[in-house]
Amino acid sequence: MTDYFERYRDVIEDWDDFVAAVKRPLPTTIWANPLKITADNLQTLMAEGGVALKPVNWYPGAFRLPDEIMPGLRWEYLAGLYQVQEEVALLPALLLDPQPGERVLDLCAAPGNKTAQMGAMMQNRGTLIANDRSSGRMRAARHALNRIGLANVTTMTRDGGNLPAEMGLFDKIMVDVPCSCEGTCRKDPSILERSSVGASHKIARIQTALLRKAVQLCRPGGRIVYATCTFAPEENELVINTILRESGDMLRVCPSSVPGLVASPGLTEWQGQTLHPDLCHASRIWPQQNDTGGFFVAVLEKAGEPLSVNGAQYLKMAVEMEPWLGTVTERFGFDETVFASLDIVRWSKRGVYLVSQNQQLPTRPRLDSPGLFFIRAGSRYPKMTTAATMLLGQQAARNRVELTTEQAKAYLQRQIINPSKAQTATCTDTGYVVICYRGYPLGLGVFHAKSNQVESHFPKAWSRADVQL
Repeated sequence: MTDYFERYRDVIEDWDDFVAAVKRPLPTTIWANPLKITADNLQTLMAEGGVALKPVNWYPGAFRLPDEIMPGLRWEYLAGLYQVQEEVALLPALLLDPQPGERVLDLCAAPGNKTAQMGAMMQNRGTLIANDRSSGRMRAARHALNRIGLANVTTMTRDGGNLPAEMGLFDKIMVDVPCSCEGTCRKDPSILERSSVGASHKIARIQTALLRKAVQLCRPGGRIVYATCTFAPEENELVINTILRESGDMLRVCPSSVPGLVASPGLTEWQGQTLHPDLCHASRIWPQQNDTGGFFVAVLEKAGEPLSVNGAQYLKMAVEMEPWLGTVTERFGFDETVFASLDIVRWSKRGVYLVSQNQQLPTRPRLDSPGLFFIRAGSRYPKMTTAATMLLGQQAARNRVELTTEQAKAYLQRQIINPSKAQTATCTDTGYVVICYRGYPLGLGVFHAKSNQVESHFPKAWSRADVQL
């Protein structure tokens, strides 16, 4: 491993510390999902379950887990209360700073962690389009987006370097490009067997095309964040350098330092080649500096004043609030203000979706799915999805069942539950109920009034026999 990194020796100040760091296991980091829980409440909840979280000092709401904890086996994870994400990978979204109501593009979204992070930062408002060329990776991404409970994210599967002008202009664009992944070697040392300088030169052509497209789709005055998890200058500074030379005064590199996070400036010279001087504002994060993976990030700003009208034609979706809104408010006692910033739209025969109001979606290319799948409409009794239940269930005033620890374990394993009469006091009759544990929704069940039993409808694909409660 050390021999592989020898070419970086002259640009790494503390070489011995670097070598030691890349040989250590990578700490596990999570962030609290603000759509469902506060960071303080997550820390308290996990502590009551015997898990002591250590706050990340430079990113509010993020924590390091104890080494022995398996994050994907916790009930809090299944309920969407937190997301697992490598610590340094939290940086690009923090620098992009997407705001509620903005129009944002994630050009290379899979596996979806940064998309989920940005959608939550936007408070489930505005327009966030998540694109990736891999349909398989986007399926995995949609699972994460559903678990977090995002109604402002629309997915599509296209080559990001060839998106048409009909996409319209965006306030902010994330360009977290595919790369040689050298910086992930603490998690997967075998990645270095597939990496080389030649491979970096080859993939740099793809990265340059993606960044060039982002510049085209960014509005005047807008922001672009370019990020990789590799150390290779061929994929980092040299890509930015090419785009800066092409763009002239159109782009500037903004400072990317973050209080509490140690970073090195981007390179302005590499192997005898002088690069754009503004690249010193980019950031290189080496593993030994913060005990993280390796990363590169640059913040670009496009010159000009924001346009009041950009001329784009946006997709008109068929809003279909009824009978769906009435169905769930009657059954679960939701206050209609819960849906004040949301529309219910028909997207397919199988059901309707929750989307952030005033979505600005392109007319082409074809989109995969908008927002959060809300209700399955094909059956006799319309059924709210698990993802929607976990997002909205805390607001349920009736037909809500709070489980004990043993009952919650049985529910997550799709077993029949025998609640007490007190637990079913808010149940009105046979039908769907919101299942909660420690006050947080886990999903749907069916209450059978005659037997006073609850049938678990936790998804088979999510069910785990070894879940920790």
